[in-house]
Amino acid sequence: MITLTISTLKPQSPFYEKLLNKVDNQLLHFCDARGFFVLDKMDERYLKYYINNVIDKPWNNNLFLSMLVYREKNVDVRTIMIVITAINTRLRDLFDCFRLIEMGDLNTETHMYQYFKGSVFEEHTDGLKASFLATYRSCSYATKKWVANKCPKEQQGYFQQFIFQMPSYDSRDFTFTKSAKEHTRNTRKSETDAIVPLLPQIRAEGHFRWNQITRLRQAFLKACEQGKMPNVMLPLEFHYNEPERVGERFYFRLWDKVAFVLNHQDKFNQQTIKAANNRTGVYSEEKNYYFVEFIKAERLEDNEEVEGPWFIELFEKDVIGQWSQNATDEEIKQKRELLYSWGYGGDNSNSNPVPFYSIHKGILSRNSFLSLHKDKAEGVLLDVEPMYAAATFGLLALDICTTTGARLNELLQINNTKECIRTVKVDKKLRFAFYAIPKGRDELEAFYISEQTMRILQSVGLMLKTHYGTEKIPSVKYRDDRKHLFPDARPYFFQYHNNALKNNAIYSSLRFLLHGQQMETQEGKTVVVKTHLLRHAFATDAVQRQKLPIDIVAKILHQRDVGITGYYSEPTPSQVAQSVSDLHDIISDYIDIDETVLRNPEELEKELEDYKEKVGVFNNVIGGTCVTNHVCPIKMACLGCQAKIPQPEKKHELLDVIELSKDMEKRYSEMGLTIEVKKTKAMRKHARTELKEIELIEKYREEQEYEPDIQSEK
Repeated sequence: MITLTISTLKPQSPFYEKLLNKVDNQLLHFCDARGFFVLDKMDERYLKYYINNVIDKPWNNNLFLSMLVYREKNVDVRTIMIVITAINTRLRDLFDCFRLIEMGDLNTETHMYQYFKGSVFEEHTDGLKASFLATYRSCSYATKKWVANKCPKEQQGYFQQFIFQMPSYDSRDFTFTKSAKEHTRNTRKSETDAIVPLLPQIRAEGHFRWNQITRLRQAFLKACEQGKMPNVMLPLEFHYNEPERVGERFYFRLWDKVAFVLNHQDKFNQQTIKAANNRTGVYSEEKNYYFVEFIKAERLEDNEEVEGPWFIELFEKDVIGQWSQNATDEEIKQKRELLYSWGYGGDNSNSNPVPFYSIHKGILSRNSFLSLHKDKAEGVLLDVEPMYAAATFGLLALDICTTTGARLNELLQINNTKECIRTVKVDKKLRFAFYAIPKGRDELEAFYISEQTMRILQSVGLMLKTHYGTEKIPSVKYRDDRKHLFPDARPYFFQYHNNALKNNAIYSSLRFLLHGQQMETQEGKTVVVKTHLLRHAFATDAVQRQKLPIDIVAKILHQRDVGITGYYSEPTPSQVAQSVSDLHDIISDYIDIDETVLRNPEELEKELEDYKEKVGVFNNVIGGTCVTNHVCPIKMACLGCQAKIPQPEKKHELLDVIELSKDMEKRYSEMGLTIEVKKTKAMRKHARTELKEIELIEKYREEQEYEPDIQSEK
């Protein structure tokens, strides 16, 4: 009887046959220390990229070894994708430029050096060169080290041939590295500068817009019910008034596919008209569905310019999804220029940006029928549910990013289980937190959230239950980076059509919700809100404006390296300018713009002990609720603190503080206590700032109760 070991079997990967005879045999059949094929552990995402883009290149074995090494080192999928994509793209450029044939023809000291010196591909940015050099060197070093230390000795010599040649130079030999870092930092800080003062308004605008699309959905559903009545013929025209803040009336038509074809017979062929009449094929009852046509908006009480729904221009200009498909060269040029003017082009002027492409079924997607026949309509054809789903997910992401500074990967982990959503009872009230595994960790940590965030989570939960027609949110597999940490299916809040969302769905939903908000850097460049930019803004606001200690902010952001927190929270240009102005005028508190001095652990421990008062998670404070999971970071100076969530129910407390500060200022002035006078002015300023945010919250809460009164036109 012959006993076969695991290593004598072939890999079970579905990609094995496509790789066989294309990749070196020893690489393809390499086994780990336990005898399992490494190929079977590789992720399909980078394997698909490899098969489609690398397998026929001279460096295919080199990159396959790199993928193998990174997989054995448990490097996350996104990093592996970045490495192989960057190296493959640049090597392709170099081989084409210098007409190289084999890997042995590539000389890092001549060909690659000329690239980094700018002798070829002069149009490549400093950032692109710096990124490639760092990625290439890191890959070469990691692969060489792994082969020497982890690879069986009998294979080490053989695998040496597939290690990328390490160049003798590094980033210090070129000026572009420093230039690229400075450019990246300046860009990030400039964009942060533009949005930090607007965080409350950005959050409020997200709520206003979600309210508006919710009203449209309510009107749509009511119209659908009317459309089902036996005596009603489609199209059904209806309109409703927006709240006083908007001051407009929106006009729509309700259609289904059959009615649309039969009312536009001059634009369809006879076969299609016959199928619609007979309700067969794609026009059968089970495949028919409702959609709306936006006709117009009109002002109700004044002659100001009509705006219409905030999202309508995206559909009018047809830039939703993969807009370049089936478009003419002239259409592509026009739409590309339009997207660039809105700030979606990035640094690549030759690309076709797709800022509203979720790559997820049912989220900001357009049904194929609407896409094919959009030009046959008088108005703009809209599929309501995909827009509502995008706005709802976008609102949840916006709220959590601006109140906790959480990362995108941490958002996607939120699920409806007792292990994730936890409650505590404080002063007879329930308070909330979600638990997620932060970047670089493998254990759950707490992210404290407000009642407002919980209400949004409940809205998402209700949307999902309605979408699935179930009483509970179904469990699905986690699909984004680090998915190896979450092997079991869970009832994730960020899911739709039986699939967990990935980063593209969040990006597009957030852009959709906030599109058109006018935010520009001091240089006039349009700023597009991103989750990581909101994280930078949260940190900057907490340290520079709210004066939270940098080590406390690092804890809130779940960052181990306080130096990184320092980079995130560096003062913006506007903050520096304002600080200098304040110092010159001597009219407000002293703001330290010197380099942050970090305390050592002993000093921090002593200060934390001093802070241990009755302030902490979910305690009531002036004008709101404290949500820091640490002892008070600013010695109970609660006005203006980033760790506090303002609550409209406590508006009267802030009004009392303003009146009290006036009396205190008068008394301190009479006593000649100049510093105390400044403190009272700062207290009043913080209270007024929080009142403004509360007023915005009151407005969007009021609009949440507004139900559109649909008027049908028969």
